Amino acid sequence: MWGWFIVVFAAVWLLQLWMAKAQLKNYHGTIRKLSRRPSGYLGVGIQKQKLGIGAIAIVVVDEAGTVVDSQLMRGVTVFSRFEPFTKYINLPLDTLQIKLGEEPVDLAFKMAIEKIEAQMNEKTNLAV
Repeated sequence: MWGWFIVVFAAVWLLQLWMAKAQLKNYHGTIRKLSRRPSGYLGVGIQKQKLGIGAIAIVVVDEAGTVVDSQLMRGVTVFSRFEPFTKYINLPLDTLQIKLGEEPVDLAFKMAIEKIEAQMNEKTNLAV
């Protein structure tokens, strides 16, 4: 009896590891694809939930601070994948920040925008 339990537990654990590796590969591939732009900024925001659905947002803006691409992953399982999120395309960062609320997806976008703004400020400080 215990032998079968251990075998099933080990199989489920190995399957979970394999699926987590596949999800991580999807994450890295998406980051790689979006970072190939010749100019602009990329920010990643993560909103974890203790209970409920978390979110990861990847936002790409051009030099002027206008959103040119974004991807979103939300879910609670290793089956979650990034999907295009076109709702904010062509919006300036300041307009987007006004539209964002307190939902997990919005909080992930806020974090991504903060990281982009930090990059923009750093570049401005280096130019001075």
